[in-house]
Amino acid sequence: MSVFPKETVKNIGESLGITNLKDDAASALAQDVEYRVHELIQEATKFMRHSKRTRLTVDDINSALRAKNVEPLYGYACSGPPKFRKANVASTDVYFTQDDELDFDTILSKPLPKIPLDVSFTAHWLAIEGVQPAIPQNPTPGDAKADLLSKRSKSHGGTSGLSDQVDVKPLVKHVLSKELQMYFERITEAVLSEDERLRSQAFESLRMDPGLHQLLPYFVQHIHKKVTQNHKDLDVLDAMLSMAHSLLNNQHLFVEPYLHQLIPPIMTCLVGRTISEDPFQDHWSVRRRAASLIANICRHYGKAYHTLQPRIAKTLVRALLDPSRPLTTQYGAIIGLDALGTEVTRVLVLPHIKFFTTHCLQNALENGNAQKVQEAEKCKEALLGVLEKVAKDGAHMETSGQASEQEKKQLVDDIGQLLGDAFLQKRADITSNELQSILESTTTTTTTTQHD
Repeated sequence: MSVFPKETVKNIGESLGITNLKDDAASALAQDVEYRVHELIQEATKFMRHSKRTRLTVDDINSALRAKNVEPLYGYACSGPPKFRKANVASTDVYFTQDDELDFDTILSKPLPKIPLDVSFTAHWLAIEGVQPAIPQNPTPGDAKADLLSKRSKSHGGTSGLSDQVDVKPLVKHVLSKELQMYFERITEAVLSEDERLRSQAFESLRMDPGLHQLLPYFVQHIHKKVTQNHKDLDVLDAMLSMAHSLLNNQHLFVEPYLHQLIPPIMTCLVGRTISEDPFQDHWSVRRRAASLIANICRHYGKAYHTLQPRIAKTLVRALLDPSRPLTTQYGAIIGLDALGTEVTRVLVLPHIKFFTTHCLQNALENGNAQKVQEAEKCKEALLGVLEKVAKDGAHMETSGQASEQEKKQLVDDIGQLLGDAFLQKRADITSNELQSILESTTTTTTTTQHD
């Protein structure tokens, strides 16, 4: 039997809109809560002991919560720094914490606190000549509308005769103070302002302010909404990326529970078909910024969520290898994989580079359309950057002189003539080790792909 009664679990469930919780489920949850509390206290005690202290503090609890990948507590802190005194024992200075001394005479001589106010009753008008006055005691129009909707759901719930027994409870409301609401409105307006100074101040506030934990889900929802509604407005997309970057870099925020809502709009900016009204606008820089942001998320949260980077990489590879996808999407996939690291490009890009060149780049360059040619050149430039990074891995080895003509011919055969000639023209002084670094990746991965 748990020290937490099952009635407590049921009451908490009802406050969250969960009704009719069975006794067995409540008892199981209570036992799990007791186990988690014991586990948390043990972890916090470890932090206390490693800190050479005998008093458990809120910081120890927060450190234990972070170690368990749980959101820390907000609004609690130590009342003050510990006070130390020095004593000389056997010619050695010993420091110890000083306990506050309380004078009972002073405590007893203090006046008693005021008696709390007695219960009182007041009267107010529910309605005057059929009109409900707008006073705090009466329900708001929003509450009245919710009540009307609940009544309709009861009356039109079905023909089974069970609709009259349905008890529709309102969802839990997250109440924000007027100050937070005003802050949210000012920030969301400032990030889209034409004033560069105002935008910088807004992003700085999002990055440094320690009291934004209550507004975090609203900011994430705002980013998702703006990207969805303005997926062809570069200025809005760039502002939302800056907003996401500021929130992710705020050390006081616990962003992990909202990553599943924050990643999709960033991926939209990365691999979206069209993210600008004019295809000749510089939407490439926005895609590069989104790629950098995705890579930072994977590096920062990849250890806690082992499937995060593989899922993102799988999505990007699918976009890269689908010939029906536009080149803008494939460009985003290339730079996204490139931002994840050289090992990722070795395994996921190099084995398919010849296929992509033959079926996507070659056709676009021969098409003659100015827009298609520009997109193909951007993809080509991104792939050359991938090859350059892979070649640098072989530069730290002992140099063995310039690459031979046979090695260069092998490179052209492995990655295609279009990219091979362009890369060798760009790196005419490439060494044999650098070239072998590319050839080993393409040969190994190509064999694996054919075997699969």
